[in-house]
Amino acid sequence: MTRQVLAALAVFAATGLVAPRVGHAQTFTVEKFDIKGDGGTDYVAVEAATGRVFVSRSTHMMVVEGATGKVLGDIPNLPGVHGAGLATKAGHGFTTNGGDQTVTMFDLKTLAVIKQIKVGPGLDGIMYDEPDDKIILTNHSRPTGTLTAIDPTSGDIVATVELEDTAPEGAAADGKGHLFVNNRARTPSR
Repeated sequence: MTRQVLAALAVFAATGLVAPRVGHAQTFTVEKFDIKGDGGTDYVAVEAATGRVFVSRSTHMMVVEGATGKVLGDIPNLPGVHGAGLATKAGHGFTTNGGDQTVTMFDLKTLAVIKQIKVGPGLDGIMYDEPDDKIILTNHSRPTGTLTAIDPTSGDIVATVELEDTAPEGAAADGKGHLFVNNRARTPSR
């Protein structure tokens, strides 16, 4: 994904989340910003209350103002970073770092790292499940994929459950206690 397309997606997502909804019609503004920076990209996450966009960049996480494309900060030393989960109520953010099998917990206001949490192999997707107040990780694992839940206040791992497949990419919550997991189909080797 090019930086310009990534930035446009980030602004599109930020605008859609912070713009007021009027009636049944919804409008979006799309702008392109070249946010520069080194490394490829994977997931982006939007902090709805502030419009900040968290953009993973292989070894670091860029924090961008969604409305202007201005780079507000950078969280370094995140080997193989995939994405960010943002727990605004707890004031903490989390990143999945596949390169060293950790999750980085950071302060949302200062972007300072609070701690590294050793999780294990296969870290990929991450999200905040607000109704259950948990950070949810999707992990590619063998012999089966897993979901890991982290307490957003303490950073403690509170549960790990096995899934039916080896390749969960991400998850989404419906706000009613259900998680939906995208299991990427893998072709068996011949």
